[in-house]
Amino acid sequence: RMGLILLVKQREKWYYIRKGKRGRNMQENLESVRRWYHTQENYGYMPREVEKGLKIWEKSVAENYFVKGSHILDIGCGVGREAFALYDLGFSITGVDISAPILEEAGRYASLTKRDIEFYLINGLDLPFGDRIFDVIIIWSQTFGLLYGNENQMHMLQECRRVLKIGGVLSFSAHDQEFVEKNFPQYVEGKKFWAYKDCWWEIFTKKEIMDLAHKAGFHVLCCREGEIYRQEDGVVIYCVVQKNR
Repeated sequence: RMGLILLVKQREKWYYIRKGKRGRNMQENLESVRRWYHTQENYGYMPREVEKGLKIWEKSVAENYFVKGSHILDIGCGVGREAFALYDLGFSITGVDISAPILEEAGRYASLTKRDIEFYLINGLDLPFGDRIFDVIIIWSQTFGLLYGNENQMHMLQECRRVLKIGGVLSFSAHDQEFVEKNFPQYVEGKKFWAYKDCWWEIFTKKEIMDLAHKAGFHVLCCREGEIYRQEDGVVIYCVVQKNR
């Protein structure tokens, strides 16, 4: 079930790449995202974001839904903004991402600040872990919108459910369709939000997010709009769901 796992040395850190068995179209859908996040000019801003810590809604979710000491899987961890902040709150963290250069940055910063966090390079669709490993999974920073199409989204939700312990929770966020269409109509093309010239995020309604969670077998604990750092930053949709069986 795990498929083939390859080990690749990136400087002084081992990363694990899972060679998945997903269809060709699913992989091609993610290739543009992979290319975008392999370019330094596109992810160069990320190290500056680390010091900002958790956003308002993220703090609320961690305080209200995450049991202290939980083992958290951070999907789309980037350079580690959420991972480092949650580690400092006493959680055990494992981070995964599709970009080796970004993970090098995360690993370097973890070593520099003496934070014991493992980072894994993945194919964007499959999780290289056994069943029922994690207490909590997060897909924050609207990474869910980079899993283009229902097939990719459902597959990732099902992978999350597989590696979650019974009673574990998944929290994920997405760009709010209503907010984006109202405030950035010039960057919207159907369900695509072109936040950057060469990379788009899929936008969602709360109903769409909850429907996906239900179809994947989760119980929805909450799904609402969340504030970023300041009111003028706008809102995103975030959802917290639980694996009950």
